[in-house]
Amino acid sequence: MIYIEYHNCKKKYDEIKKLYEQIVEEKERLFMKTQPKAASIDKVSVDGGSKNNLFDNYLMEKEKKQLDVKLDEVKVLIDDRQRILADKEKELRASKEWVDKIYVYKYLELLPVKKIVNYIPYEEAQIYRILGEIKRRIQWIKNIY
Repeated sequence: MIYIEYHNCKKKYDEIKKLYEQIVEEKERLFMKTQPKAASIDKVSVDGGSKNNLFDNYLMEKEKKQLDVKLDEVKVLIDDRQRILADKEKELRASKEWVDKIYVYKYLELLPVKKIVNYIPYEEAQIYRILGEIKRRIQWIKNIY
């Protein structure tokens, strides 16, 4: 049952993509602080003429959090996870097990059960039972981790 291994690889790939998005959002949030804002006319501010350079603050904060370094590292991890996922998908598609084939048709090809019946020598009810078993095993794995 290669579909379980594929599902785990997909889950890890999705997690690393989510981490990448979080880092990009943090970088974006810091950058947005540098953008001009509307003037507030209800407050009178006297700061003695000192200037606060927002872009310099952005660069210092970005360097302090090492966002560019983290992004580069996560990009490498994404590429590695993507290769692993592609290899596992090839292995899954080449599998001779009917359960793996049903998984491919349903979750990768997104075929409805009525079409899967044309490719699998099982009745529609049996395919639904197998899909139910696939869901239970995937859910069981989620509960373990």
